[in-house]
Amino acid sequence: MGLTVSQLAASVALAFVVSILCIFGLNNYVLMCLRIKVCRYMRARREMRELKECPFVTIQVAIYNEGNIVTRLLESCLKIDYPADKFEIVVIDDSTDETINILKDYEERYYPKIKIIHRDRRAGHKAGALNEALKNSKGEFILVLDADSVLKPDFLKRAIPLFLEDEKLGLIQGKLKHLNEEESWLTRTLAFISDWFSNLLQASFSGCRMVMGFVGHGGIFRRKALEDIGGWMSDTISEDLDIAYGLQLKGWKALYVEDAISFEEVPPSYFSAVIRFKRHIKGSLQNLIKHWWPIIRHKSLSLSGKIEALMQLAYSLVYPLGLLCLALTLLVYIIIPGAAIDGFWHSITGFVCSFIILISLPSVALIISPIPSFLIILLILAFALILFPKLKEIARRIKWANHEVIFGLLLVWYDNILNCLSPIAEILLGREGEWIPTERSLRRTPLNRSKKIREITLRILASCALTLFFFVNAISIKNFSLNSLGLLLLAGFWLCSAYLIIRN
Repeated sequence: MGLTVSQLAASVALAFVVSILCIFGLNNYVLMCLRIKVCRYMRARREMRELKECPFVTIQVAIYNEGNIVTRLLESCLKIDYPADKFEIVVIDDSTDETINILKDYEERYYPKIKIIHRDRRAGHKAGALNEALKNSKGEFILVLDADSVLKPDFLKRAIPLFLEDEKLGLIQGKLKHLNEEESWLTRTLAFISDWFSNLLQASFSGCRMVMGFVGHGGIFRRKALEDIGGWMSDTISEDLDIAYGLQLKGWKALYVEDAISFEEVPPSYFSAVIRFKRHIKGSLQNLIKHWWPIIRHKSLSLSGKIEALMQLAYSLVYPLGLLCLALTLLVYIIIPGAAIDGFWHSITGFVCSFIILISLPSVALIISPIPSFLIILLILAFALILFPKLKEIARRIKWANHEVIFGLLLVWYDNILNCLSPIAEILLGREGEWIPTERSLRRTPLNRSKKIREITLRILASCALTLFFFVNAISIKNFSLNSLGLLLLAGFWLCSAYLIIRN
């Protein structure tokens, strides 16, 4: 049966959007290959270099109402393996609670080792706080930490010698590990996501001399480099990504050092994770808008370097593209007979397309072609277990290869389709939005009840709308497609995320 012009147009539009999503997904394999390629390079740096001289280092921390964890941070900094007269700790405090008194107590005990600067207004948020810290710092190198950071004692000795070897090195990002990773399936999922973006990607970009990001803490800057680009900018909500791109586009080098280790917490509740995801989505898109043209015009970057630099900033576009993919899928179900849709997906061509989408972005494949996707997954698992009997035992050693983390990864991806709505609206309307600190295990942020209700309502309404569409399309229009069951899968994940927000 031939397709009409409108049916063909809808099908081509859906195929085009899915192709773009697949490009983002397949690029992940490129980055994994780059990571393997640079493993030898990283291993070559494992031997600690001798620190012949100890330049002065300032440890900077921006604090906002985090008294329950700031003690752990300061004690960690005081115990670092570095000459006591060669580092200082500068804390910029915007707090409005008992944190002020805790910090004053530390300043009285350790001044001038620890200096506390209190601000009455949160001008510029974290970027403004770090600029204020820079004015009051005397270090040649600046180590930026968050309130939940915990340093390994040898952090500075692992990183500082590399600065002394290369005068153009402006930034070192250390490796991040997670203090509360094993608390639940949710924290394991969030830790895996953090590992992917904070460690694997940065190691790949660094090893291949591409533009890498800074994840906001656990990194050291050369003061000259910061001053060269005018300090921290507050025109984006992700000042960390902005400063890293600004430095490297100005000619400074950045390096990921796997042996310079610090610890952080992942969000302990799903609602706090949602707030963080929204901030990351908005920040990366703001930086894409700010840096895309300087990246393209940059003379020193290779073509592959430019592509990866843009892809890193543009990755958050997969979520609005996922929403567009869903809208086009609904349109296809309305205007094309279900038998024709199933006829394509259940053909050899359909199975090949499903396989390509499945290995690129499984979350997309499970929405638009769930039947062939599930069959492919079952066949692969069956053959793998028959041909490689010890595969199950190997999988147990891989922290993400269990059903809980896989479920969590799908949940986060599907939920970010909704999470991207408000950040994109704020960017289009020119609204600054509220900078909300990430919740910590020892510091539970008082919940904004109205925001929580909005998030729950959005997910319940979106889930009900998809479910209603499925049954109306199947019963009233009599246009049922087996593959439309993917809509119910998505609706189910949105209900799960609503439940997690309710539970907090």
